[in-house]
Amino acid sequence: MKLYKHLDEHIETYLSATLLIFFSILCVFQVVMRYIFNESLTWSEELSRYAFVWFVYTSAAYAVRYQRHVKFNFLVYLLHKISPVYSQILKIIALFCWIAFLLFVDYYSIQTVINQFNLGQVSPANRIPMYIVYLGLPLGALLMTFRVSQHIINSFIELKRFKESH
Repeated sequence: MKLYKHLDEHIETYLSATLLIFFSILCVFQVVMRYIFNESLTWSEELSRYAFVWFVYTSAAYAVRYQRHVKFNFLVYLLHKISPVYSQILKIIALFCWIAFLLFVDYYSIQTVINQFNLGQVSPANRIPMYIVYLGLPLGALLMTFRVSQHIINSFIELKRFKESH
């Protein structure tokens, strides 16, 4: 249970930090090889690009976890002054719209990974199977779906608390 709680609280942090460190090391290595040794390496450039893509998707899940993503909540704040209950209902509706979008992304990104797996395509420089490269999007989208689901549950709990207090 402790492991689950720890992973629940930190999985995006670990993934994002690891990918960012890996990306940074590869970029520094590229710069050193290019400008000091006058040698350009295609494998490190390609690998750093893929690490950055994975970093973006896992960091998006991190932003959702800590509610640091871009959102337009002017109406929610305006309604909160009038009625916290209506504000919370609007927030829940927005979260359900977000879940619908993420489920759409989940479905089609998984289909893309399956197609890449069936095609057997590999990356040009490193010969990495492209389905592994494409797995970053469904992983990030599934993590975001999980985090938005947690926010929906918490929003319903908060809505119940608002209704009981008014």
